[in-house]
Amino acid sequence: MVVTLVRHDIKYAEAMHALSSMPQVRDALGLPAGKVEDTINFIKRECVDEEAGKTVPRVVLDEEGQLIGVTALMFIDHNKKSCHIGSWLGHEFWGKGYNLQAKVAILDIAFFELGLKRVFAGARKVNIRSQKAQEKLSFIRLGVENDFPQEHSWLEIKEKQPCVLNVFEREDFVQYRTTLKKVEGVREDYLPQLLLADESEVAVREYLNDGELYEIKCGEQLAGVALLLEQSDSTVELKNIAIVPKYQGKGLGKEALRQITTICQSQGYQTIIVGTANSSIDNIAFYQKAGFRMEAIEKDFFSNYPEPIYENGIRALDMIFFSKAL
Repeated sequence: MVVTLVRHDIKYAEAMHALSSMPQVRDALGLPAGKVEDTINFIKRECVDEEAGKTVPRVVLDEEGQLIGVTALMFIDHNKKSCHIGSWLGHEFWGKGYNLQAKVAILDIAFFELGLKRVFAGARKVNIRSQKAQEKLSFIRLGVENDFPQEHSWLEIKEKQPCVLNVFEREDFVQYRTTLKKVEGVREDYLPQLLLADESEVAVREYLNDGELYEIKCGEQLAGVALLLEQSDSTVELKNIAIVPKYQGKGLGKEALRQITTICQSQGYQTIIVGTANSSIDNIAFYQKAGFRMEAIEKDFFSNYPEPIYENGIRALDMIFFSKAL
């Protein structure tokens, strides 16, 4: 089952009107009876609001390209890095798994394209079905009214009735979306990703076919790679880990490292080591936050690289090794 999200267009007006006019949907949304012209005006307003950066409205299509519902990120606050989500599906598509797929697709936009940190999902207390649908999502935090009283108060004022408040946190969603898959066969195709973390193609090719290489996936998308090299029966080295630009700074590296640690533990290793350049200030902080301790410094490790490497205005000369007990 795969859904596709597309931008609003007047060509979808009749189908959207037909689905939203069904009593089950109309009553759940609290909509008055309307005409196709009302839906056309709604679509036009959504397009204007998207241009203004207020919302990200999307039409939900099924595998056959049939309109089955609507989803949107609303009230986007880039300062707070948060927004609210609203969605509905046509009655005939309830209980078939489309809700999960539509939520995942729109949250991909929220967390990986817009860079938001949380997405609030509210529901009227009288709308039991909506609450049950949200409760089925494993990556949602339920009943956060006390944690976010201002958001909850704003929601109840907006809806003019009692509401529940739930939230999707980016960290929880990243954990749900991130998987590691061992690469079998030719590794040449992964050279561009490996070069994101090690700029010397000569150096990368020296270890490209050694150890175990893993794809870091975000859903079905390749989000990065990780290469592990055994150093002894008890120690393994994380020789290379790289996240593609689209997913950098979104928490995938942290989650991938957590899963790598679990894999190494399951394989019987007692220690994992990793090296990074003296110029890689972000990496140095990243590994220490993940529980690694500084182990050793190999001076002039990068001196023989064909081209000098600079980061943060600092030339990469020394390799700093970190270790973590498993």
